[in-house]
Amino acid sequence: MHLRQNIIEIFSTFMLFKGDSFDHWVTDSKLRRSMHNCVEESSKQESEIFWAIYWHRIWQTQASPIAVAHIAAYLQEVCYWVARKMKMNVLGQHSVADFFQTAIARVDFCKPHTRDF
Repeated sequence: MHLRQNIIEIFSTFMLFKGDSFDHWVTDSKLRRSMHNCVEESSKQESEIFWAIYWHRIWQTQASPIAVAHIAAYLQEVCYWVARKMKMNVLGQHSVADFFQTAIARVDFCKPHTRDF
């Protein structure tokens, strides 16, 4: 698999599968523009971790769909590697793509909820 090389790619591209394997990265133009604008407005070169925390905070405070999309793009690689590991360790007919889709589709459910005690 070709790893994404820069911050804009990491937060604006999504995996495309061919069968049960990674094929290539697909760019979401709206996310690319959004990330490009954020990077341009930033006064310094921020790290991948900085942007992950940035989008997570926006998602938590504003429930922004674009923030969720940036987080989903960011999590593509880790979800892929977890899906591959699941396929090797779980018996059944599920494919890597099935496990991947299940994981990535759940991103918006990771938002913490406040509880009243």
